Amino acid sequence: MNTSQLHNTTHKINTSSKAKIIVKEAMNALGIQKNMQTDPLTMQSILNELNLHDFKTTFTPIKKFLNEVVKKPMSLKPMLNSIEHGLISKHPAIIEFLELALEKNWLKKGECVKKSLQITFILETITAAMCNNHAFLIETENHYRSKELELGLDKKNIYKTVKNSWGKFHDLFKVAKIMALDPIMIYFRLQRGLGDSLISIPELKKLHKENKINYFEYKLLYKLCDKCSDPANKLVRINIFEAGITEYKRGFKMNAISAYVLAEDLKQNPPYAIFKKRSVIPDKDPNPFYGEITKKKDKFINIDADQDWVSLYITWNLAFILGNLNNLDLLFPKLLMPSIINAKSNNFLGVRVVSLWLSINHFLFRDSEGKKLFGPKNKKEMAQAWGEINKKYAFDLAKNKMATPKQKILDEYRSFFTHPIYKMFLLVSGFFKRTCRF
Repeated sequence: MNTSQLHNTTHKINTSSKAKIIVKEAMNALGIQKNMQTDPLTMQSILNELNLHDFKTTFTPIKKFLNEVVKKPMSLKPMLNSIEHGLISKHPAIIEFLELALEKNWLKKGECVKKSLQITFILETITAAMCNNHAFLIETENHYRSKELELGLDKKNIYKTVKNSWGKFHDLFKVAKIMALDPIMIYFRLQRGLGDSLISIPELKKLHKENKINYFEYKLLYKLCDKCSDPANKLVRINIFEAGITEYKRGFKMNAISAYVLAEDLKQNPPYAIFKKRSVIPDKDPNPFYGEITKKKDKFINIDADQDWVSLYITWNLAFILGNLNNLDLLFPKLLMPSIINAKSNNFLGVRVVSLWLSINHFLFRDSEGKKLFGPKNKKEMAQAWGEINKKYAFDLAKNKMATPKQKILDEYRSFFTHPIYKMFLLVSGFFKRTCRF
């Protein structure tokens, strides 16, 4: 080992040691201890709130979990160990924010933290099972679609869905999320059951004719299933820009730079995606639960995303949620759960779709009851500081992966956000063009 290699190795060891200290201190500040357990009464309350109290499944590991979790305490240590490993080994920007948060005394203990940990526990369990067992994914989708119908969200009727969504939530961002994610989940459901071939267009037409998918879903699925090489990447780009526009308009302009870089990197370096049989579990996680749900391997989408891109996405989205949304106890778990924060990079985007779809449903259930948990009073200050940290990592990603200097990124970013609605219109309309180009 030469001097340079020794220096780099020592630097990594020192950085890792510092990260371990920061994570430990952050957990202490939040009142999180490794020996914590779930509380059966709290878990029953959470299952009721997430509309899982009456969920019937034939998948033995989840049937066992749902039965036991409301009867006896379960250890949170395996989950916390996995989250800790993911933070330390994969997410330097989050570590940097936690260090700042400790200095500013932003991290506080509270019952909402304890509840959020238990929500994370449930979300991880359900998400991991959906990603590894096709039959369970279908059961969960069917269950939540029936719950959506009870809210008046009939996805087969676009007009009624948009009208009822707007009437309930008065938020274009929420309505867009409701409409955009379902087709991707349908795509997972249909494509996963096939071999290497794509879903046929005649099959899609038949599903639409039989009123099993609406016209919007048909059009999106048509693009996902034609010969165009990167429609899924374009959907993710639209999703990112949609959030970026929201935060830019609300004054979180530094974090919006990360949104711009994430979306543009996907355009320049689109990852290859394929469905194949494999286990979809957190990195280096010995939790025996994952062995139970992967005894029979099913297909799941493999997307060769870059780890630096994944890390920037997670820290960007966490800052976005903190600054722009409430109900942090419901929404932080979808990014901090082991299968996301400690994901192998090729698993991340697929798992992210499933966890986001579940979390949006959970968010809607709470919203429909008029419930809302507000974040800390200084959350905007915290989000602005986090956006500043993320900006540095965005510039690094642009330089290293896109060969684009800081000033050029800033010029392009300003150009985009000067006319964001028009640019978003071009992106969305470009998705549906047969040429498959933006």
